[in-house]
Amino acid sequence: MACEKIKISPLLECVSCNGESYRGPMDHTETGWECQRWDLEEPHKHLFHPKRYPDKGLVDNYCRNPDGRQRPWCFTTNPHTLWEYCNITACSTDSVVELEVTTMCFWGQGEGYRGSVAVTPSGVICQRWDSQYPHNHSYVPQNYRCKDLRENNCRNPDGRDLPWCFTSDPNVRTAFCTNIPRCGKQNAEPQDCYTGSGENYRGEVSRTRSGLPCSLWSDHSNSGDRDAAVLTVRQEGSFCRNPDRDTYGPWCYTNSTAIPWDYCSIKLLEVSKVLCFIHKRTRIVGGAPIAITDGSWMVSIQKGSSHWCGGSLIREEWVLTDRQCFSSCVPDLSEYRVWLGVSDIRGSAPNGSFRQEVSISHVVCGPEGSNLALIRLAKPALPADSVHTIQLPVAGCSIAEGTMCSMYGWGETKGTGHEGVLKVVHLPMVSNERCREQHRGNLHITDTKICAGGRRDEGVCERDYGGPLVCQEGESRVIVGVSVHGRGCARANRPGIFINIPFYTQWIHKVFRHYPEPQIN
Repeated sequence: MACEKIKISPLLECVSCNGESYRGPMDHTETGWECQRWDLEEPHKHLFHPKRYPDKGLVDNYCRNPDGRQRPWCFTTNPHTLWEYCNITACSTDSVVELEVTTMCFWGQGEGYRGSVAVTPSGVICQRWDSQYPHNHSYVPQNYRCKDLRENNCRNPDGRDLPWCFTSDPNVRTAFCTNIPRCGKQNAEPQDCYTGSGENYRGEVSRTRSGLPCSLWSDHSNSGDRDAAVLTVRQEGSFCRNPDRDTYGPWCYTNSTAIPWDYCSIKLLEVSKVLCFIHKRTRIVGGAPIAITDGSWMVSIQKGSSHWCGGSLIREEWVLTDRQCFSSCVPDLSEYRVWLGVSDIRGSAPNGSFRQEVSISHVVCGPEGSNLALIRLAKPALPADSVHTIQLPVAGCSIAEGTMCSMYGWGETKGTGHEGVLKVVHLPMVSNERCREQHRGNLHITDTKICAGGRRDEGVCERDYGGPLVCQEGESRVIVGVSVHGRGCARANRPGIFINIPFYTQWIHKVFRHYPEPQIN
């Protein structure tokens, strides 16, 4: 009997996420082929039998998703077409299947793992899920909406044996993240906790938050680094410790040249004030052009031949910016350059003779949830009228509500003018409590963030990472914030949200002390 397509009739149903929980009666593909019964092997032989997958709803010939594909599918009754997706409308809101979510270990196949390990057991950094370099793939966040394909963290979106990731090594496409322990396993790393800053922590965790094994403290005592020698005194084994009273908890050295030290995934006994938040590129709206001497700490991070991000020169060889400027904490830096001493980043700008161009030797990601990054320049910036550093604030300080501070940046201005020219807009500081109220409680604004602005047509807009919020105290100017994602574009009564730099000052100074000197060829 000749197979024929059938007429598709819409059904009053929809599919949530990628349809693994779909149990509806759709029984034909999106091109109209009738589905083959799951318990038959005609016309196609297959392994998806109901007895083998009793919990996948493989009833009759209904469309299902037993193996974590993008959406429900079925084998077809066309001998020449093995399988096709089914035409089922996506629900307007996703009803997520309840999973036992874990962050320190994983159960079963790890489909509920939501931790931050983003490196393979051999130390190779994972490729971002939203990137197609170095490997092309279809596992992008929009295709797997409920799988938390965030940044480059190990995940299991398709029901494989373990959490996995694409790697940043062009010669190794994927790798299982076997450096994540199984929950309940007797030899799994202890999941203990610490109090305060963890300086008295004496547990036995010996892996970093990215899953890398800690190296012996004694291996660093004779490194020639005076600080390393002091830190390793009385530190035994390779356990996570906090000998320098780091605000952000226990840490350890590793044997990785890409990540020489990192924090450990140990739970803080009390509720941590450092919580994750998402931000995007931001651009200045409603700003007025300024002379370069008035913003001489500003740098333009160039990717290829165009402006990519803003940043602030906080030491002659260090730039503070946004972690989202880079695809990972160990990116390919060959395509990046830093411009200093320019106010106009357009190619025809007359101030090109004052421009200093410097390559980047290192990117250091901030503590978990900070979304900060420090860039080490391949050589120090040269002092000039157009190139100065901006002062860091005293750790833990705060700026009074109503104080007028200034936001700097380049880029699109939504028609307010001065495209491609460094601009400044003056914004009043807003208390976090009032900021939460004006955002109608939709944002979790903690001590790791500060707010400013809220006046129409003046503030932060989409698409420019890393711009600083600068406040003036007497004759000194200090950087108190780095721009984060705002709700809308310079909307009235919606203050801009910034990373609170005083909260992270101690981490910045620690990086200054302990990170290796840049390799200059």
